[in-house]
Amino acid sequence: MNTLLLKVLDLFQSLYRLMGVNYAQLRAIVEIKLTMDNRRQIMSYRKKDNQEPANTFLWTLFFYALLGGFIALGLYGVPSFILAMIMFFSYIMVMIMMTLVTDFSSILLDTSDNTIILPRPVDGRTLFIARITHIFLYLGQITIGLTIFPALVMLMKYGVGMLILFIIATALTVITAMFATNTIYLLILQFASEEKLKNVINYFQIIMAVFIMGSYQLLPRLAGRFDLDDYVFTIQWWGYLAPPVWMGAALESYYFKLADLPHLTLTAFAIIVPPLGFYLVNKFLTPVFGRKLGVIGAETTVVKTKTEKNNIVSSISQWITTNSLERGAFELIYRIIGRDRKIKLKVYPSFGYVIVFGLIFMFKGRGDLMTTWNTLPETQYHLLLLYLAFMILQVAIHEIPYSDDFKASWIYFSTPLDRPGDILTGTLKASLIRLFAPGYIFISVLVLAIWGWTALDDIVFGLFNNMLMVLTIVLISKRSLPLSMAPNVRSQAGSFVRSLIMVVLVGSLGLIHYLLAKYPLFLLSAIPVQLIVIYILYSLYRKTSWDQITL
Repeated sequence: MNTLLLKVLDLFQSLYRLMGVNYAQLRAIVEIKLTMDNRRQIMSYRKKDNQEPANTFLWTLFFYALLGGFIALGLYGVPSFILAMIMFFSYIMVMIMMTLVTDFSSILLDTSDNTIILPRPVDGRTLFIARITHIFLYLGQITIGLTIFPALVMLMKYGVGMLILFIIATALTVITAMFATNTIYLLILQFASEEKLKNVINYFQIIMAVFIMGSYQLLPRLAGRFDLDDYVFTIQWWGYLAPPVWMGAALESYYFKLADLPHLTLTAFAIIVPPLGFYLVNKFLTPVFGRKLGVIGAETTVVKTKTEKNNIVSSISQWITTNSLERGAFELIYRIIGRDRKIKLKVYPSFGYVIVFGLIFMFKGRGDLMTTWNTLPETQYHLLLLYLAFMILQVAIHEIPYSDDFKASWIYFSTPLDRPGDILTGTLKASLIRLFAPGYIFISVLVLAIWGWTALDDIVFGLFNNMLMVLTIVLISKRSLPLSMAPNVRSQAGSFVRSLIMVVLVGSLGLIHYLLAKYPLFLLSAIPVQLIVIYILYSLYRKTSWDQITL
């Protein structure tokens, strides 16, 4: 595959020379980067013999091809031509931008190349264009995976001529997405440090993860409420700002022989803007980007201690912990959850998932949205909402034991600790306060606003039920010290049994809550029983010995 890509790249070597790039150097750099792509380990990939994976990128392409198959069904089934095209090009643009942010932000901002390559006779423009070319080739392969099935639909439904224009419009969409993202990076770098930019990217990754999952869950349900057979798309003012509309209008203009001003204008945008963006980035922003990366590589980050915030954390830890060991674990994990980008990327999307699933539960059915909203107080959906925050806690418990800096966990074994249970309970309390409490408070306020104060007893009972669930989960799961395990040693052994137990547990406690909710007096009487069971389970977890720890 790499040989074929490099041969295709050779066809454009004259263009690179016109851009002031040393093509021989660029080709060598790109070849190394493509080789490293095939050696990149997929997070869930793990061989028993821990050998280095090969050709994992081919499996990634296969996955993208499956996603493209679902989009092909949309192209085939949506009656409106321009609406189907806009949906496809929007999907391509979102996927490309998400890939750029999630997979290539670290590559684009990597300063190690400066240290290795720039001392040689390689200028900054060649290095930057090599990075861009590598990313473009990677995205090109992903685009092929995403569009192979939609392209077949276009061929069968509209003919060879439309297929060719479809491929050209897809390539222009990829270029637009790529250079729009890079331009945003470059502009942010003018006003922010690398650290701040990485934080911005991290939160954008979180938002995109929620957006993709939310779109997958909500859009099909919302589409069922609308009649697409009679839908007519009309070009509005915002269409002139949206590249997917440009591409859709250009194809519609050709297929239906439309020559009105809106279609001609949007077609001109589709043809002119992507190449113009390429030229502007290469001409004006690339030199600035190279200089900025050089400064970033030499910067020394000064960490400002937020004394007031630290005092608040210390006060909370003194209030809810019982000894210095538990307090130390609480403060460490509390701060790590708020600072470690990888943990935030894995855990924080759960807050968005809670909102998405909450909307799904509250707006079930095919009725009018306003009618559904007005009748919510007459339903028992708030019982489902009260258990959504558990999803946040479950993800955190699963992710906190893993860290790229797992070798630092030697400190656990170098100190005279009789039992690690206090570290585990401190970690659990930090997760409860930092992650679960904000989510549950938000849901409780929402429930009180919609269902009124009569739901207060359900909120209290639901809180203790959540505590029972999390304590049961941590007791039946493998117990590991926080940040002590390498990410690539995740084991799926026994996960099915634990998942089955969790489903039965959540279902049973939820059913008990549903039955007792009909009799408020019984519900309140059950709370002391909950507290006793919580105390027993917590005591068992705190007594965890070294023999029970998975290393």
